[in-house]
Formats: sequence, C-alpha cells, structure tokens
Amino acid sequence: MLRPEINCVILGSFRFKREIDLAREEFEDLGVLVLAPEPGSVYSPPSRRQIFVAKGFRPLPSEVNQPIAKVEGDFLRAIDRAHFTYLVNLDGYVGTTVSFEIGFVLARGIPLYAMCPIDTRPDPDLWWQNIVARIPVLSPSDALNDFKQKLNPSSTSTLPLPSSSQSPACRR
Repeated sequence: MLRPEINCVILGSFRFKREIDLAREEFEDLGVLVLAPEPGSVYSPPSRRQIFVAKGFRPLPSEVNQPIAKVEGDFLRAIDRAHFTYLVNLDGYVGTTVSFEIGFVLARGIPLYAMCPIDTRPDPDLWWQNIVARIPVLSPSDALNDFKQKLNPSSTSTLPLPSSSQSPACRR
C-alpha cells in the first residue's frame, strides 16, 4: 500500500516570494507536496515594472484579473487540506493578511512552524504575543522532522528531534 504523501502550505508576505520559493524547493526535495503558493515571481504590470510596490495585494501571474476574495479563498482551502503549514517571515515580519492566515491555521488546528520568531512589536496585544510565542521556530527540514515525530510519536526516528534551528534570516 502506498503511504500518503505529506503536504504543506507555505505562508508569508510576497515581499519574501524568493525565500518562499526556496523553502518550497527544500520541502519538495524532502518529499513534501507543497499545495500553495505556486512557485514563480509576483505579477507586476508592464507599466509598474520599474516601481517597487511595498504594500497592497501582489498576485501571482495565474491570479491576475481574479478577485482578491477568490485568490485568498483558494489559499485558505489549500491550508484546510494541508497536513502542516510553514511561515516564511524574514526578520519576524508578518503583515495583515498573513496574520489573518495564521489565525485561520490555528483555528483549524493545523500545525504551524515559522522560519523566524514573529515580531510582536507592531501589535503589543498580550493574547497575540502568547499565541505566537508557542509557534515552533524551525528550519523546513526540522519542521518536517517535528511533524513526522508528532504524527507517529511511537516510532524511533533516526533523525534528531528539532531544536530551535532558526534561519540566519532572523536578524532581529
């Protein structure tokens, strides 16, 4: 019998799309099916290609001309099908949309791992700080090992249990 494939969804601001794609490649190299987001550059209309867009919705080429609600709905449905999620958050940054997605992940009880500790300075709410402090900060490979260990705690893994192996991208 074939063993079901482990899958995940990667969350993160598309200002870090390159790093999201690198995490995707690492998960895929480890045999994980990444349900979303798709790899590739963020769409930039020809008239704005020389301008850095710091804020606002940044679609992928396949999402151009789709309503934002449909794009986000499709992403949330992918999260709902995921075995676990991974947050790419250089320097701890999460924006409004990613904060919403984190809430969705946690409400659904889907395991969440982060590349860096989440910077809570923009929102000093104690409830939020308590929630994000419990999100394990691990590399993609250590997040997968942790997920597998929790999936089958009776197995004796030859892989070491994860420690806090945060990325050098966590400069804070």
